[in-house]
Amino acid sequence: MAVQEAGDEVVDLVTMGCAWTLDLSALPAAAAAEMRARWGRCAALAADPTTLLLDDEPHVLRVGLAGDGTGATVVAGDLERLPYVLSREITRLGLTRLRGRVTLLHAAALADADGRAVVLVAPSGGGKSTATSVLGHRLGYVTDESVVLRGDGRIAPHPKPPSLIIDPAERWHKAEPSPDESGLGPTPPAPRIAALLTLARDPAVTTSRIEPVGLVDQLLAVLPETSSTWWLDDGLDRLARAVTAGGAPARLVYAEVDTCHELVAEHLAQAARVEPTWEHLPPRPQERLPRDEEGSAPEPTPRTAHSPGEMRTDQAPPRVVRAPWSDAIACDGEVLVLAGARPLRLAGPGAVVWRAAGEPVTVAELTAAVVAELGEHPEANRIVGVSVADLLDHEVLRRVVSPAP
Repeated sequence: MAVQEAGDEVVDLVTMGCAWTLDLSALPAAAAAEMRARWGRCAALAADPTTLLLDDEPHVLRVGLAGDGTGATVVAGDLERLPYVLSREITRLGLTRLRGRVTLLHAAALADADGRAVVLVAPSGGGKSTATSVLGHRLGYVTDESVVLRGDGRIAPHPKPPSLIIDPAERWHKAEPSPDESGLGPTPPAPRIAALLTLARDPAVTTSRIEPVGLVDQLLAVLPETSSTWWLDDGLDRLARAVTAGGAPARLVYAEVDTCHELVAEHLAQAARVEPTWEHLPPRPQERLPRDEEGSAPEPTPRTAHSPGEMRTDQAPPRVVRAPWSDAIACDGEVLVLAGARPLRLAGPGAVVWRAAGEPVTVAELTAAVVAELGEHPEANRIVGVSVADLLDHEVLRRVVSPAP
C-alpha cells in the first residue's frame, strides 16, 4: 500500500479545548483517510472561530505503527488497534494539559439544538457509551468520555470517535467509528452544562425515571469519575455547582436506555439552575494540602496514634487542629472534606468537631462546641473523644504539640 508523503496528511484539530496536530504521513493512504474522517468533528471545531479554546498551542502527534522506523509518537501493533490507541492518548494528554484549570469529568455529554448539555456520569462499564450511541441519535454529540467544564458552565467539546466495545474480554480493543458514521447529532462548538445525571441501570426497572439524590450522595458518586479536582482551589464547590446545574441532584434509573429519549429531553428542556444549598468551606492558603507534581495527594506523614484523652503529666491538655485539606462543603448538617483525591463524609459530632477545629483546641473545648450545637448528652465526653480519635485516624485532624508548662 502507498505511504503518504511527509506533510500530505497533517490534520489540525481542536478537542477538549486544546489545539492538536495529527501527522498521519507515516500511515498508508487508506488508513490516513479513515483516521482523518474519524476526527472530522474535531477538525471542524478547529476551523470554527466560535469554538471554546483553552490551550491554543498545538501538540503534535505523529501516528504510526510500532517498528515502522518513522519516529511515530503514537503507535500500535496493527492498524486495527491504532484508532483506539490514538483516542486514549489524546484524552490522556488533554487531562494533563488542563489539570488545575477546569473540572474534568469521566462522563458523556449530549446537547440540544441550543447547546444546552446534559452530562451523564457513571463508572467505567456503567452505560455511558451505550447512552451516547442511543440518545445521541436525537441530541447533539459533545463527548462519550471526557467532559471539560469551565467554572462559568461552558464545556469544551471532545467529539472523539465513540469507543465501542468489540469483546468485553479485551478492554483495550475497541472500535472507533466516526461520529457521523455512528449517526450522532451535530457537535456544538461551545455547549453549556444545563443538567447532570448519574446513570443507574437496573434490569428490574419497569418504568424509566429521573429521581432526586442528596447532594452529598451525588458528589460521592461523581467524585470517583473526576480527574485532579483537588488541583482547583474550589474543586468541590465547582462540582457541587455542576451536579445542581439543572436543579436538585438527580439520577436516571432505567433498564434500557432506548426508553429514555423523551424523559431525558424533557428533563433537559425544564432544567434550571438552583441557588447553592451548601456552604463552601475552602482552606486558607496556609491550610491547603499541597499538590504534588504528579497530580496526586502527597503521602500522609507517618504518626503515632494516641487516644484523644491521653496526656502526659508534664504537658498542657493535648490540642488538635484541622489537617490540611483541598476543599470542603457543608450541607444539611454534614461536611464533605476533600483531601487530595480522598473524600471524607462527616456527620453529627464529627462534622461539628471538624468545623470547630479551625484553630488548635482541646477535646474539652470540642465537647462544649458539640453540646452547644447538638444538645446535651450524658455521654458527650466519650462520644466526642471517639469522634476526635476517628478524625485523627482518618488524618483530617492532627495533633498539636503543646509546650510543657
